[in-house]
Amino acid sequence: MLRLLRNLVLVAALVLGVTFGFFNFQLVTVDLLFSDARVPLVVVLILDFALGFAIALLLLLGRMMGLRRELARTQRGLKDARTEIRNLRSMPIHDA
Repeated sequence: MLRLLRNLVLVAALVLGVTFGFFNFQLVTVDLLFSDARVPLVVVLILDFALGFAIALLLLLGRMMGLRRELARTQRGLKDARTEIRNLRSMPIHDA
């Protein structure tokens, strides 16, 4: 059942993408500073989407690396605290 639902979503996304491309196929002029290019609007939209996705992915990866470092530091601190607690529990209690 899950496979059927996944396939239906994929087919719907494909149909939506083809429809989107069909209705946005008019030529637009893109100024590249040193020259002009006439390309279909759908190509410009797809490239913009891909560029935005790549930038977001790089930002996400940077954030994830920082969180992994923080997690490793916290786990080391937890290990040290557990070792200290184990050592304190094994020490005899002295009355003052």
